[in-house]
Amino acid sequence: MNRALLLAPLFLLLSCSDRDYCAEAPSCDKDQAINCEPSCTVGPCSTGPHLLECGDSATCTVVVGDTSSPRFFRSRALCVEDGSASCDPSTAGAPVCDGQGLITGCSGYNRVIRAPCGQAALYFTSSACCRNTSPPDGGTDGGTGGSTDGGR
Repeated sequence: MNRALLLAPLFLLLSCSDRDYCAEAPSCDKDQAINCEPSCTVGPCSTGPHLLECGDSATCTVVVGDTSSPRFFRSRALCVEDGSASCDPSTAGAPVCDGQGLITGCSGYNRVIRAPCGQAALYFTSSACCRNTSPPDGGTDGGTGGSTDGGR
């Protein structure tokens, strides 16, 4: 099934709900990762609340950020791929995009994760495969989205 169609109900839910997802973020609600980005310094990225269903092959886990990293310092709710061990993004291969708005690979949080392309710069040092494939993710364009990676 097209992942963009799966993300559409989340966008509608965010638009119609009185729930303050940013006050809860980062958190896991069942198999859903909830994050909120107040601002973007690299793209692709959009501001506001973001929800991602982890699905059957990933588990939502809140991971503490690296306080020495200017880019990956925030704690995040991540969809960690089942069976994956910690990884080193400097030695791992490039992340892979599924062509339907999701990117999977070794993240800046030293975990193999799946994330929306629209938020790829918040999780990966390289997100070149996400160029021009950013579907609506429920957030507001932070001005650095689109084809600019900013972290490559």
